[in-house]
Amino acid sequence: MTLSLSYSLDAESATLSESSDSVFEASLRRSAAYEHELKDLEERLLEGLSNCRALEGIIHDSFNSIKRKYRRVGQDMTHVPEIDHELAESLRVLAELEARLPAIRTQAAQVRLVYDSSRQKAEALAHDLRWLNRGWHKRCYEIIFTSESPVSWKWRTTLRTLFALASMVAVWMIWVALLGVTRAHRQRLVWGERLPS
Repeated sequence: MTLSLSYSLDAESATLSESSDSVFEASLRRSAAYEHELKDLEERLLEGLSNCRALEGIIHDSFNSIKRKYRRVGQDMTHVPEIDHELAESLRVLAELEARLPAIRTQAAQVRLVYDSSRQKAEALAHDLRWLNRGWHKRCYEIIFTSESPVSWKWRTTLRTLFALASMVAVWMIWVALLGVTRAHRQRLVWGERLPS
């Protein structure tokens, strides 16, 4: 009965080990992909922000330079209103992009939080899978003799009680055997080949 139970437990733990390994590897691949996507997004956001600021500075400088030249020359330019209109439109677009940037940053922060919680869940799952991949005797030893096992207090108490009862029965059987040996020795019972049948 115990032998067939241990064979079935070994078969179940082998299939559980194979599936847990594949789940663990898939979790790691997904985590790596999310981390890579987050880094790419952060780099693109930083690059876009620096480009926006640089463009805004260039546009402001260009606009101020055009105004100065226009005042110096004092000529009536017909294309200045078009440039003014284009610059105003560009400034409006830049202001709009700059207004959207904090929202994009908060979204990136939320993605980071989701990634961190997913990574923590994957680590907890990996810990549970490592626990389940151990042999039953190692798990029982850890449940009975340490408090680091991830099982409920009811299960821990049950196994410790069973171990205490088994230990008491073993000690009692040894005690009875020793009493029998001492009694046989005191009564000078015959040992060996001349043992009475």
